[in-house]
Amino acid sequence: MVTEVLLEKLKRAERRIAFVATQTKGVMRTELTEALKEVRHVINVLSPEKNQSSSGSAVLFVDDEEIIRRIGKQILEREGYEVLTACDGIEALGVYEQNRDLIKCVILDLVMPRLDGMQTFRQLRRSSPELGIILTTGYGEEEIRRRFGGLELQGFLRKPFSADSLSKMVKEAIGYTDGKG
Repeated sequence: MVTEVLLEKLKRAERRIAFVATQTKGVMRTELTEALKEVRHVINVLSPEKNQSSSGSAVLFVDDEEIIRRIGKQILEREGYEVLTACDGIEALGVYEQNRDLIKCVILDLVMPRLDGMQTFRQLRRSSPELGIILTTGYGEEEIRRRFGGLELQGFLRKPFSADSLSKMVKEAIGYTDGKG
C-alpha cells in the first residue's frame, strides 16, 4: 500500500517535471531532464512488472472529448496496441515524456483547451522528429492541408472516423516511426 501511494506521487511529480522541462531551455532544461531520468529510474525499480510487459507499440490518443478518447482507445486496443490517453495538449506532453520510449504514434485533436493540437504538435515534433503524428479534426482535409500543409504529419482523420481508417492510419504512422527511429 505504501509503495502504491509513493509510486502515484512519483508519477505525478514525473509528469510535472516533464511538462516544465518542455517549457524551458538551456541549463534548466538539462537539469530537469536529469532529474526526470532519476525519477523514472525509481518508478521503474518500484514497478518492474509494468515495464517488462510493455513490449508492443503504444499509441497516445489525445482529445478533449471523453467519448472520442474512449472509442479510439477501444478500437486500438482491439488491434493489440497499448493505448494511453490525454484530454489536452498539456496532459499529452506530460504523458509523452513519461512514456516516450513506448509511444510510436500520437493521435492529436486539433481543437482543445489549454494547449491546442498545433501547439502540441510543434512541441512533440521539436522533441521527437521521428514520431508518427496523426491529426484529427472536424474540419475538412483540404482546409487543414491548406493551413498546415508544410507540416510533417502522417495523416489526417476527419471526425467522425471509422475503426478501419483509424487502425490503418495508426499502422502506417507506426511504420513511419519505426522506419525513422
